[in-house]
Amino acid sequence: MAASRVSVLTSPLLSDFRCNGRLRWMQCRRFGNERVCVDLCVCVCDGGDTAVTAVCLSTGSSCDTPRAQELQVSPVLSERLQVFESLIEKRGIKERVEASEKPLSIRLADGRTVKGKAGVTTPLFVAQSVRVKGALVSKVNGELWELGQPLEADCELQLLGFDTVEGKQAAWRTAACVLGGVLGVFDAEVCREGASEHGFYCDHLKDNSALSLSDVEDRCKEAGALKLPLSRLLLNVEEVRELFQSSNLRLQLVEEQMNGPTVAVYRCGDSIGVCTGPLLPHTGFLKAFKMLQLSPVTLANQTESSGLMRLFGVAFPGEKDKAEWEKEQEEARRRDHRRIGTDQELFFFNDVSPGSCFFLPKGAHIYNRLTDFIKSEYQRRGFTEVMTPTLYSTALWERSGHWEHYSENMFTVTSEGSQTYALKPMNCPAHCLMFEQRVRSWRELPLRWADFGALHRNELSGALGGLTRVRRFCQDDAHIFCTPEQLEEEIVACLDFVRNVYQVFGFSFHCLLSTRPTPCLGEPEQWDSAEQIDIQIRDAIGRQHQCATIQLDFQLPIRFDLQYVGRDGQLHRPVMIHRAVLGSLERMIAILAENFGGKWPLWLSPAQVTVIPVGGNNASYAKQVVRQFREAGFMADFSDDEGATLNKKIRSAQLAQYNYIFVVGDKESESGTVSVRSRRGKQLGRRPSEEVLKSLTQLRDTRSNVDEF
Repeated sequence: MAASRVSVLTSPLLSDFRCNGRLRWMQCRRFGNERVCVDLCVCVCDGGDTAVTAVCLSTGSSCDTPRAQELQVSPVLSERLQVFESLIEKRGIKERVEASEKPLSIRLADGRTVKGKAGVTTPLFVAQSVRVKGALVSKVNGELWELGQPLEADCELQLLGFDTVEGKQAAWRTAACVLGGVLGVFDAEVCREGASEHGFYCDHLKDNSALSLSDVEDRCKEAGALKLPLSRLLLNVEEVRELFQSSNLRLQLVEEQMNGPTVAVYRCGDSIGVCTGPLLPHTGFLKAFKMLQLSPVTLANQTESSGLMRLFGVAFPGEKDKAEWEKEQEEARRRDHRRIGTDQELFFFNDVSPGSCFFLPKGAHIYNRLTDFIKSEYQRRGFTEVMTPTLYSTALWERSGHWEHYSENMFTVTSEGSQTYALKPMNCPAHCLMFEQRVRSWRELPLRWADFGALHRNELSGALGGLTRVRRFCQDDAHIFCTPEQLEEEIVACLDFVRNVYQVFGFSFHCLLSTRPTPCLGEPEQWDSAEQIDIQIRDAIGRQHQCATIQLDFQLPIRFDLQYVGRDGQLHRPVMIHRAVLGSLERMIAILAENFGGKWPLWLSPAQVTVIPVGGNNASYAKQVVRQFREAGFMADFSDDEGATLNKKIRSAQLAQYNYIFVVGDKESESGTVSVRSRRGKQLGRRPSEEVLKSLTQLRDTRSNVDEF
C-alpha cells in the first residue's frame, strides 16, 4: 500500500476533491487552536492510496502542522476503508440494476397521497415535499425504514421524529457512529458501539491518557455540523472477518452481536462499525451532544479486566430537545427509587450479597401488599399456588434446554461426586415436572399454577442498578397448561388480568406482539404459530417500562413429553402459557416508587397514619388512637418528638409522606375524635376516630388512590 500523502485543496470545506479523475469519498474536520485552524480532508483513491489534506482556514493554503500530521489515516484504517468501499461498490452496481423507477403511490398517516418513483423517491424527499419537520426515521408498511432509503413499491409511510422511540433510537445509533469517529481522533480503538433506551455508547481501548468529556462533546458537535453522510451495508460472516481482520476483539464482539447470517455495518467519515437498526441520512440531523459517563466494561465469561472502557452519552436534533431532556433528568433524579428507598428506610444493598436487596420493615410492607394484591386476584381467577425447590441438578436444565442457552446466567454449586447444581433463574421447568407427575385428564385443564419462589440470575456487576436489575428476585410468575381449544379464552383472560392490575396503579399501557424470542429453543418453524405479548406501561413522567409478559410455549411440553388424556381417550399435547403481570416484584417496587415520587397510595403506603399530640397530657389518648388503627391493620405511628413545635411535627410528618396526620388535643381527647390532615396539607376537619377508621379501611381495601374522604 502506498504511503499517505498531503495534497492541497482550493476550498477549505467539503470541496469537490477528485482522485484519479473520480470522486470517491471525502471527510473534512475542523480543529481550532491558538495558532491555526485546520481542515483535514481524507480521500480513498481508486488505487488504494490515501490522500490527506490539511488546509489552513486563515490562508486557504496547505499546512504542515503537527496536528495535521497526527490525523493522517493509519494503514490499518486505510485498508479497512478500501475493503468497505469495494463492498459498497458491488452493492451499488446491483442496486442500480434493480432500480425500476416505476411510478408509485405513497399514502401518508394524515391521509394525503404523494407520487414517486420506485428506487428513486425516498422518505426524506417526501418529508421535505410535504413540509414535515423533525422527521428522523420512517415506517414503510409498518417496517422501520431509513429516510434516505429509496421506496420500492406503493406503500403507507409514517414519518417519525425524536418524540418517538424509533426516532430517538435512530438518532442515538447515529450519534454512536459519530462518537466512534471522534474517538479515533483521541487515538482510541473502538471495539463496539450501540444505543440503549437511555442513550448511546462506544466501548473502546485507549492508553492511560485522560479523556475529557467536554472535548469529546465539542468534537462530536463539530462532526455533526459537517453533515457527514452515513453508508450502511449488510455483510455476511466472511465479509465481516475480512473487514475487521486487524482487530480480534472487535471481530469477537461483532460475531457475538450477530443473531442471523448478516449484520449491518456503517461508515461515517473515516469510522467503520456495526449498527443494529436504521440510521439518519447524515450527521447534520444532530445538533447537540452530551457525554455522561466513562466507565470500565466487563465482558461476558471474563473475570479479569479487559481494559475496555465505555463512553456513554446522549444526542439531540436541537438545543430545545436537550433542554427538555435535562429537565426530565432532574425530575427523574428527584424521583430516583434509590434515594426514596434510603429516605423512607425501605431497603438497602450490601457488598456481602451483591445485587440482592435487604428489605427493611417498611419496604417489606410494600412487598407484601403487592403480593397480597396478586394473590387476591389469583383466587378470583382460578389460579392455585405451588411451591418448588430453589436448587436443581443440571440434568433438569439440560432437559429443558436452558443449560445450552442460559447457563452463563446461572449460579452453580458442586456437591459430592462432582454433581453440579444450579439456582433456578425461572420456574417453568419445575412446573413441567409437576405436570408430569401423574396422568392428566382434559377435565383438569386448564391448570393455572402460580409460584412466588426466589429466583437467581448471574447478572454482570456492571449491569446491576438498585432494584431495577438484581441477582435475587421474585416474580408473580404463573404457568397455564391448557388445550389448544382453550388457548384464546386463556389469553383474553390474561390480558384482562393485566388491565385490571394496571388500572389500580393508574398506568396506561400498550401491547407489543412478537412471534420468536432470541435466542429461541427448538426449530424456528415451530415458533411461526407461537406468540409473545410484551406489555409496556407508561409512568407519571412519561417513561416506558416493560413489565408484564404473556408467552405461548410449544417447546417445553415437547421436551418434557407432557400429555393429557382427551375426550376421545387419546393422548394429546397441552399448550403452555408463561404469564407475569408485575414481573419482578423488586423492579415493580422501583417503578412504583418513581411513578408516585415516594407518595405511596394508602393501600401500599408504609407510612399510612401518624398521630401527633398537641401536648404531653394528650399523649395517652394519641397512643390509644395508634393502637386502634394498628389493630385494624394500619401502619400507624405515634409522634413522640417532645422538643418540636406542633407545626414542626406536622411538617416532618408531611416530609415523611404519611398519608394522613391526626392531631389530637384536649377537645379531641374529650370527644373521641381526631383532627385529620391529608399529606398535601388539606385539613379534613375533626371527626370521630371510629368514623375515620371506617373510611380509611374502605379506601385501603378498595385500593383507591383518592386522598380525601
